[in-house]
Amino acid sequence: MIWFLFLLVRVSSLDIRVIPGIGPVMLVLLGAALFAPVVAIALASAALIRQPRVPLNWLTLACAVAVFFGQGLLFAVTKWV
Repeated sequence: MIWFLFLLVRVSSLDIRVIPGIGPVMLVLLGAALFAPVVAIALASAALIRQPRVPLNWLTLACAVAVFFGQGLLFAVTKWV
């Protein structure tokens, strides 16, 4: 969702960059968005190690990896970041 907010700032006429103090907030949000899939993969892997026969753990890991690669693809496509 944070990626789409950054894209919205880029393509819309709404410019929130003039708000005082928004730069560090946007930078922290971008860092959180970049770091979240890595944390999700680590948590899903830990759950999978503890209970390897639970299908939901496999699904969670697969979704976390898909989000990681999807985010990488989105980062590669948006050259403005």
